[in-house]
This record gives sequence, C-alpha cells and structure tokens, in this order.
Amino acid sequence: MKTLLIVASSANPDLLRTPRELGLRVVVAARQAPADPALYDAHLAVDEMDERAVAAAVGDYVAAGHRIDAVACFHEGALRAAARVAADLGLPGNSPEAALRMRDKAATMDALRAAGVPCPRSELVGSAAEAVAAADRIGYPVVVKPQSSASSQGVVKAADAAAVAAAYEMVRSLPERAEFRQGEYAVPNVSAIYMDPERRGVLVQEFLDGPEYAVDVVYTGGEVFVLGIHDKPSEWEGDYFIERVYVTPPDLDAEAYAGLVEISTAALRAVGADTGAAHIEVRRTADGPKIIEINGRLGGTTAFVQESLRAATGVWGPREYLRAVLGERPEVAPPRRTAGFTALLADRTGRILGFEGEEETRRIPGVEAIRWMARPGDDVVIEYPANPVSCFALVLATGDSRKDVLGALASAERTLRPVLSTAD
Repeated sequence: MKTLLIVASSANPDLLRTPRELGLRVVVAARQAPADPALYDAHLAVDEMDERAVAAAVGDYVAAGHRIDAVACFHEGALRAAARVAADLGLPGNSPEAALRMRDKAATMDALRAAGVPCPRSELVGSAAEAVAAADRIGYPVVVKPQSSASSQGVVKAADAAAVAAAYEMVRSLPERAEFRQGEYAVPNVSAIYMDPERRGVLVQEFLDGPEYAVDVVYTGGEVFVLGIHDKPSEWEGDYFIERVYVTPPDLDAEAYAGLVEISTAALRAVGADTGAAHIEVRRTADGPKIIEINGRLGGTTAFVQESLRAATGVWGPREYLRAVLGERPEVAPPRRTAGFTALLADRTGRILGFEGEEETRRIPGVEAIRWMARPGDDVVIEYPANPVSCFALVLATGDSRKDVLGALASAERTLRPVLSTAD
C-alpha cells in the first residue's frame, strides 16, 4: 500500500475521502488533524505554513523508518512547504522555485513576461509614493493587490492617485491585523493562512477589461489535462473583486475555449510547473486572453469548484491530481451537462442566529447541495476588501442548460438568508 503525505488538512471531507478511495495510506502534516480519524493513519502536528518545520517533521518521520510515496497539497498557504518536502524526498511535484513563482504574484508576472505570455503590466512597490508613480506609468485604472494572498483579499480597483495611495496602505497593513472587529463582532484575519510571510509586498497592476474565466487543470510529464473551465457571469459591482457565481461549461465557442487552454498551458510552462494542479484566472480582453493569476493548487476545494466540475463532466479533480503526484496518468472528460454554484453573502455585520429558507432552497429544481460556510453563533464583519469573508453558504446547481443553472442559483440567492443579530 502506498503512503500519501498531505500537507495541511481540509474542511472538505469529500476531498479527504479521495485517498482512501484510491487505496492509499494517509499521513497529514498540519496544526490540526482532520475531524474524522478514519480519514488518516498518522498526524504530524506541525504548522503547515512553516516550510522548515514541515520539512523537519517529515524528515524525522522518514528517518524513523516510515515510507512516503507521494506528496499532495490542497491549501494555498502550504504549497511551498509541500514542494520543499517533495523535493527533499525526490518525489513528483513542483519544485520549490516553481511553487514560489505561483505564490508570489510579482514573480508570476515576471516569468510570464519573460516567456512572452500575455499578462497585465505590473510593478512591485514599497511605498504609497512608489505605488502612485507605478500607477501613473501603467495608466488608470489600476489594480492594487497583495504580493501573495487568496480569496481576493485586499484586491482593489483604483481610478486615481488618492485611491492608489489608500489601497497601498490598506494592503500593506493587512498582515498586522489579527482580526476584523466592529463593536462586539469580530472575525479572524484570513491573511494569516493565505499570505506568504516572506512575500508581503504590494503589487500595482494594469486593470484588464473583459469577462473572467477560471481554468482548472492537472499536469504531469509535460502534459496538461483540463478538468474544466468556469466563467463568472455575475461579477462584483464596484471597486472590489469578491467572487460569487461560477458556471461550467463557459459561454464560449470552441476557438475561444481552445485559446484559454493554450494560454493557460503556456503560463504553466513559463513558471516551471512540472507536476500538480492549478487554478488559473484569465481575462479575455479586446487584445486577446491574458493571465491574471496562477494558483498552484486545485480551485475551490472548500468552495464548490471541484464539485461543479464533477457534476458537469463526471471527473473528480482531487482524484486526478493525486494520480498525477503518484506518477499515474490523469483522466479527464468533456462536459455533458451544465453546473455551477453561487456564494451567498451576508449583507451586514452581525452574529448569525440561524437561517431562513433552507428547505425551500433545497426544493428549487436543479439545486444539488448546500455547503454551510458559517454556523449559528458565528460573527460576520463586512469590511471589503480587507476582509473578503462574508459567505455564509454555497449552493451547487445542475441543469440541462446554462439558463436552468443560472435560474436555480438566482432563486437560491433570493430564498436562503441568514438571520443576524446586529447592533442596529
């Protein structure tokens, strides 16, 4: 029986059941063990974001006579640690350098430009004055974002120098905040689990106009296997980029679809990706598709990205990713129906007392599942974009057409609501 090391645990039990379905023995290196002890065989209690600590703990485990045959990671913050361990053990995976190029958004842009892969103009800056000067050179509007993070935290569209300076100060100060608080309500700062502690700079980037797509792939042996592509038909209004609705397959003709696959493949090669998974964000501009970001892991393993792709194609991305790191050939399939999901967001700060409309939502034709991202007793603090976490539930839907899926998701957004105790 082969042994899989997973660096960082997961709140998604379906994901953690996948190694068992493949007949693998499972070792988890994480601060906390999975809630279900049946899903793993050994737990190495270590901070999954501490690359040196993870490498030392795994080294001790192997030195004690235990075997590890593959290394996997589903968590943004632990990617570098997983890459380090795979390299130390001589196992398939992205090199530490490639993992860093994907974690570090400035390094991503540098690699893409060097390889001639279309992407937005970007500059890494160290002060508000530098940020404004960079925006002046790039041209307004610009996007100001953290050098390394996730979930659109701190990502701002800025139309003038004052907005750029304010956005710079907000992004720069994000790692200093342990929590977001409004009166009696408080939530932890997710930058602690998303932001690379060695990459806390601020990036000023050209704003790309056009529809956005998410390309999910696994890759090994020089081949890229496309799990699927979502488009995002309901973009956030205003100067932030909070993601809500994903639908697959995207509303594209075959040529445009192939163009997204081609540029995504070129982007992976540019950053030196070798074996693993990626969630690549692309905008189709008037000048053609351009890469926004390369996330060096499967998309949305706590959201419904992989479940949506599975509903559309029958392929479970985590299984195919594990096949890749095990040295096997992944299997993918074209979409056979439409699927998608929406993130349901609280509209004000408060404490969740309960939810209204759950049974009605489950009866909506096409609705397949609800995943709760918050529970009664949890606080919600609305402070975009510093705190992007306001989602209380995700709803997955399927249908025979795009119209069916979008209709089901829109009905769910109207029906399922949190009951909040607020200070008003």
